[in-house]
Amino acid sequence: MANKNKIKYFAYVRKSTEGEERQALSISSQMDKVNEFFSGLDIVEVLEEKHSAFKPYNRPVFENMIFRIRKGEANGIIAWHPDRLSRNEIDASTITYLVRTGIIDDLKFGSYNFDNSPEGIMMLQLSLSQSQYFSSKLGKDVRRGLEKKFEMGWHPNKCPNGYLNITRTNQGYSTIKTDEKRFKIIRKAFDLMLSGNYSVPEILDKLNNDWAFKPKSGYNGLSRSSLYRMFTNLFYTGIIQYDGKQKQGKHKAMITLEEYDRIQYLLGRHGKPRQRKNDYAYTGLIRCTNCGCMVSADLKRKTIKKTGRQKEYTYYCCTHKKREIKCEEKAVEVKALEEQIEQELSKYEFKNEFKELFFGIIDEEAKDKPKENKIITDNLQDKINKLKIEKTNLTKLICKRLISDEEFQKQRNEYEKEIATLLQKLNKQRSEKKDEVLKKVKFAVQAKINFKKGNQKDRRIILNEIGSNREMKDRKLIVTPYNWLIPIQKDVKTLEAQFYTLELHKNPLNTKQKEAYTSLCRNLLGDRDSNPDSQDQNLESYR
Repeated sequence: MANKNKIKYFAYVRKSTEGEERQALSISSQMDKVNEFFSGLDIVEVLEEKHSAFKPYNRPVFENMIFRIRKGEANGIIAWHPDRLSRNEIDASTITYLVRTGIIDDLKFGSYNFDNSPEGIMMLQLSLSQSQYFSSKLGKDVRRGLEKKFEMGWHPNKCPNGYLNITRTNQGYSTIKTDEKRFKIIRKAFDLMLSGNYSVPEILDKLNNDWAFKPKSGYNGLSRSSLYRMFTNLFYTGIIQYDGKQKQGKHKAMITLEEYDRIQYLLGRHGKPRQRKNDYAYTGLIRCTNCGCMVSADLKRKTIKKTGRQKEYTYYCCTHKKREIKCEEKAVEVKALEEQIEQELSKYEFKNEFKELFFGIIDEEAKDKPKENKIITDNLQDKINKLKIEKTNLTKLICKRLISDEEFQKQRNEYEKEIATLLQKLNKQRSEKKDEVLKKVKFAVQAKINFKKGNQKDRRIILNEIGSNREMKDRKLIVTPYNWLIPIQKDVKTLEAQFYTLELHKNPLNTKQKEAYTSLCRNLLGDRDSNPDSQDQNLESYR
């Protein structure tokens, strides 16, 4: 070991504000201990750190100290305990490596004796590892306690203004009660916001100046950002949140969920996300053609003069988020929008008699399709197996020198190519889901009836399923139908017209009527290829 009189020390003191270090000595206490125990040593500088040592590369003072030690400004470190230097593996290895290589000659601790020897370095590593383990375990225990508190219905963290965290030592956890000094004043601020007659800055001015509101932390009143957070905090509705989860808390709610929704509407924002009771059906599905922004819903209230009652109207309008584009698209009332959706769905609606025939053919097709698919896949697999056998026999021929290398390679390549082609057909046949296509066809045909009967969620699903590129232009809804829908409104509609010219209600049917009916059913069913080895084209147009 180097002569201690020649060793220069950095005194390193640290205390972070994180929960697991609340019991550690304060920085001033650590400095007092350094002066008391090591006043006779050559201390170059006392370095203060207020960052956690749990994660590496998180302490600028520590990293600067190591850099200066490598430069030779000092060759020793004084700290109260090894855990002040490190609570993670990377910083611990840095310290022990510098000691082992002689860059650091000595370490002094107020609560731990260090010996610069192989055994001493090993004990130092054990102490640093123990600090890392203790920190990790304590953090895990704290998270477990917070989760338990949340499950019990209590907010696991510090509650906002208007409430107080109350520690109950006999119960082992803290609860929440209303703050009588602030609860009523904050409720008045919510009332002003709900009236719709005050802006957030105006309410802030009343809180800080007229009502002399003093928040739990800070001395200069409430800030604007704090007031915005207050108005968008679900905690005031009685809902608590932790780790992405929400549940009803046990604390007293300051406002109702309806009042919260009203405030978010007035603020022009959604606030903290939660499951809403009355989601608008078509938000996020329609885009404005003028500027490309999404169309969202807007609730308007109108007071009826005769009765004095308020009536609500829902409008869908462009969000106008692209400020650089001057969009003049006007709002459309939800009733007018739904009438346009019904007109779109009418393209796929049929009369009852033809619909029964159409559905009967679809159901029969769906029933027969699994059998036909199995026949096709079995035939393809048989062909593949035969080709593999022939390829194996080809190998035997080359082994017996019955064919040349060139003939073998040429023939082998042909086998490989043919097998690969058949495998593609087999995989495609197995992956085809024509039953789903048939279900979609039935869905489209019944869409208008279901749209009229359905709730908001049902109507949203139907609009989403009937087409893509839903756009709004001049208050008109434009829907681009999916490819599998196009034949329904074109070909099948034509067949429906032919169906009613047959006059099938007359009995008995003559030969011409029977032939026409058979031809109509064949056209509805689609063209068929009698060869099961070829790709099935049935209902190909409905994909």
